[in-house]
Amino acid sequence: MPPEQEQITALILKYLSGELTVEEQVELDTWLNANEENYALMEEFRNEAVVRQELQDIYHTKTRIWQQLQEYTTTNVRSVPNYRRIALYAASICLLVVGAATYFVYRWRTPVPTEVATTPKAHIDIPSPATNRAYVTLGNGKRVYIDSLQTGADIIPGSNLAQKLSPDKIEYAYNSRSAAPELNTITVPRGSKPLLIALPDGSQVWVNVASTISFQAPFAGKERVVSVSGEAYFEVAAAASQPFIVKSKGQEIKVLGTAFNIKSYEEESTIKTTLVKGKIQISQHTSGTMKTLTAGQQAISSPDGQLMIDQDADMEEALAWKTNVFQFSNEDLKSIMQQLGRWYDVEIVYRGAVPNRFFTVKISRDKSLTAVLKIMELYGINFQLEGKKLTVLP
Repeated sequence: MPPEQEQITALILKYLSGELTVEEQVELDTWLNANEENYALMEEFRNEAVVRQELQDIYHTKTRIWQQLQEYTTTNVRSVPNYRRIALYAASICLLVVGAATYFVYRWRTPVPTEVATTPKAHIDIPSPATNRAYVTLGNGKRVYIDSLQTGADIIPGSNLAQKLSPDKIEYAYNSRSAAPELNTITVPRGSKPLLIALPDGSQVWVNVASTISFQAPFAGKERVVSVSGEAYFEVAAAASQPFIVKSKGQEIKVLGTAFNIKSYEEESTIKTTLVKGKIQISQHTSGTMKTLTAGQQAISSPDGQLMIDQDADMEEALAWKTNVFQFSNEDLKSIMQQLGRWYDVEIVYRGAVPNRFFTVKISRDKSLTAVLKIMELYGINFQLEGKKLTVLP
């Protein structure tokens, strides 16, 4: 068996036994999405009836070999030395391994039969977001869509408020005092690429899909205040005389200079704040609880006012969206479907109760929705996609 086939066979066996690492899952996913034949082969391995039959065949072969060994040892006057018994048993095991390997090679080389459709079926798929659909809502209620502006253009023509630097980045004038402070609200809708914003003080914030941030431009007063709904990653410029405050769903974060991620979607019950570097102070208004976070920690704030600290947060998972990756570590199905719904802008519905399933997987967000669903189906979850409606089947 060629080395590549041996490697994939080993990955399939580890998948069936639930022992794949994240890196191995990515390697297996890449192989599965290479062509339809690979996916069909995987489906056959997941077919319990086929696997059961193959195991029965191997069992019967082993039984016959063992019977032959017993007949040989009982019909000879001289006993077989231990080392010969071991050698004969090893030979039988080798025969089984060769047989199993032959089966895998045969399956690999034999085309998987497919049914010929009598009528063509329309291929329904939703690609990964290709453009940025973010928009700025000004103090007077006017909306300015980022994709409608040329690179280098001002958000407000002739003003010194902000400028579009690239399709996915806008920059506010650094500490501009040329105009009175005005509330700006920036929305990154569902089905959009994330947006990078350089704030008026030089801080930078990456805004994830289905998220909104609001702030005064330019910042005014003794504090730099930003409100967040959804998910955003901040790299805050140090300014001891003007603390940086982030407000979200009854929680307040106070920083001087640091980098952190906040996940605070309205449809999710908890707020997760993950600190990359520096130090921040989190206050929970409901309970009045206040705690300080240091680098590598994650605060989880619940609606009842509890504030728990994870001392060893999974930083890679918390920041995966910034590197354009879906990464789940023992994540429940509903949470995963919420993320898919935001990214591909589809409505998620469940036929029956929500399956109580948890997943550990890493998938590029560049994949189309169908490609992601095929990977999910390997875990025994089925879907039905109709237009912009995705149904999770029982």
